Amino acid sequence: MDSSIGETLKKCRTEAGKSVKEISDLLISKGFKASEKTIYSWENGNSQPTPDALLIMCKAYGVSDVLGTFGYADINDEPTTIAAHFDGTEYTEDELDEIRQFAAFVKNKRK
Repeated sequence: MDSSIGETLKKCRTEAGKSVKEISDLLISKGFKASEKTIYSWENGNSQPTPDALLIMCKAYGVSDVLGTFGYADINDEPTTIAAHFDGTEYTEDELDEIRQFAAFVKNKRK
């Protein structure tokens, strides 16, 4: 990976033309404890957002390829079954793809 999660978050935010306050307000409106100081801490690499907060920020920044954006483009071991109780009708194909990306993101945090 060429850059840290924080550096990538900051780059995505600035390219999207969003202020730290806008992102803080968005996350707070979704129930996260994310002051402007917290956002700066994430961007400076002092801490990391939760996966849920990361996905919300990516959506706000217009990031559609979360894994590729954060340096995980060469993942070849995608799960074929997400969970036995998914019958395929309760989620759209885009939602299932986002779930797969999230699962791969969580799995790769272990490395």
